[in-house]
Amino acid sequence: MSTTKLAWVSVLEKQLEENPKCIVFALSTLSPENKPRVRHVNYRGLTPSNLILTSTDLRWSKPVHLNHSSTIEIAWWLRDTNTQFRITGQAFIIPPSAGSEGWDKVIEGLHLTGKEEGKKDWWCKKKDELWSVLSGHLRASFGRPIPGRKLEEVDDSGEWPETIPAKSDDVKEQKLIEKAWSNFAIIAIRPEAVEFLELNPIPNRRTQWAWKKTSDGLEIGSWEEVKVTF
Repeated sequence: MSTTKLAWVSVLEKQLEENPKCIVFALSTLSPENKPRVRHVNYRGLTPSNLILTSTDLRWSKPVHLNHSSTIEIAWWLRDTNTQFRITGQAFIIPPSAGSEGWDKVIEGLHLTGKEEGKKDWWCKKKDELWSVLSGHLRASFGRPIPGRKLEEVDDSGEWPETIPAKSDDVKEQKLIEKAWSNFAIIAIRPEAVEFLELNPIPNRRTQWAWKKTSDGLEIGSWEEVKVTF
């Protein structure tokens, strides 16, 4: 098996090295009413199979949208180098625990059969890892009332936790952590097309990579690169 890194992955990693603070990208999904919805999310890393990771609260709209349609688009502006990525692909919510339903659909949709990330334990460890590096304030947000409710319908916001640790021996904190943890989930994105725009060179540069399936329609194929006019 070849270990050669994909060209677009090398470009993305290099750009992130040169733009260490540009870890937020716009993620567009399709609502059940077939209306586009976009929001900014944090980049949470790249897996061995080149899946792009971010995270969500299971009570937000993203899980509903991705259940309706897994097709997404990313727009990612990298200020320091004056570059941009546009990435389209398929995104799936990773089930919250090894015993949760939905694993077969996720493994198939992300093309992970036989791969390192095709094991539930891999994702459980990854969830632990990502949870541990979140800020205490962000972790606390997963344990607050359901997003989108009217303030008058929920408990006094002054009593909401402002920050919680990743783990604790304190019984009260353990309950807060358990609630927040249950709402925290990973989104894994399998890119199908990547476009890289370079705005500093004159003329500007535009490179595209697209995943092409084999002629028999199986979920195998290769990436094709083309440079196009801006």
